[in-house]
Amino acid sequence: MSLPSQQVLRLGMGFVASQALRVVAELGIADLLGGGERTVDELARESGGNAESLYRVMRLLASEGVFRETSPRRFVQTEASETLRSNRPQSPRDFIRMINSEPYEAFADLLHSVRTGETAFEHRFGAPRFDWLEAHPDKETLFQRAMIAMSQGANEGLAEAFDFTPFKHVVDVGGGHGQLLSAILARNPHLSGVLFDRPSSIAMAKTGLGGPLPRTELLAGDFFQSVPEGADVYVLKRVIHDWEDERAATILRNCRDAMNPSGTVLIAERISAQGNDPDLNKYLDIVMLGVTGGVERTEQEFGSLLANSGLRLERVIPARAGMSFLQARAV
Repeated sequence: MSLPSQQVLRLGMGFVASQALRVVAELGIADLLGGGERTVDELARESGGNAESLYRVMRLLASEGVFRETSPRRFVQTEASETLRSNRPQSPRDFIRMINSEPYEAFADLLHSVRTGETAFEHRFGAPRFDWLEAHPDKETLFQRAMIAMSQGANEGLAEAFDFTPFKHVVDVGGGHGQLLSAILARNPHLSGVLFDRPSSIAMAKTGLGGPLPRTELLAGDFFQSVPEGADVYVLKRVIHDWEDERAATILRNCRDAMNPSGTVLIAERISAQGNDPDLNKYLDIVMLGVTGGVERTEQEFGSLLANSGLRLERVIPARAGMSFLQARAV
């Protein structure tokens, strides 16, 4: 059993493992191991790496179960590294590449966030996260690919968790590439939809990146100003968590004002647990603190946010992949 000081040291060295994962993700090592056992010299030669340096990274990750060293300098895949293959659904590969690039750099200024309440990202890069992505199309593309990979399974689970039968028209607010809306429309051929997001996201959706979008109007705009009017259902998946309460309430009020009188707002989020138990959302919450200024919320916090937005939380609908719908109506 490790001493408390060793536990703290291990946590303090977490950046080493995260950057090691980024290295093997960028080099495509898991893909190279897809055919079976390989020497580190072969892996280095085919990935364009230095064999001695790569071996040290692989050895570390093998100690964490990501790879397995079968004999000196020879490695095989494990269940963990299988998930890093580029052709695997739900692969975290692009998310690891994304989160360990500029967000990782911003985290050097996390203390600034805690002292001031401002985002470390804007302090480091001089612009809010999403504005910065708009100005860097290659990073925007990686961000969208990361979101698609992390949404595999979750979108289908959300689409099947809620009964859209009574409704006719749905607006996906901040829907990015349109993957969730695509899943909803596929299950509900009676629905028509609107995908509403920033111009760069709508441009990606037009390429089909998130799947087919029949019966859908693609609209670019700013959800802090307004959202398309007259729909029965307004869906916001992993949108509200990107913003602190005041700005999140602005988005929700705009949805309340735009929807039909009997309309519904569906917030798709991971709901944070209270107490001391480990929870991935507690890590994501600190990412929000440092990168976007957002918050991962408990059910009670969502209830308060909705009440301050002129909405009433009616029920929470669990879905697959750790996601839930919070259904709300106008007060």
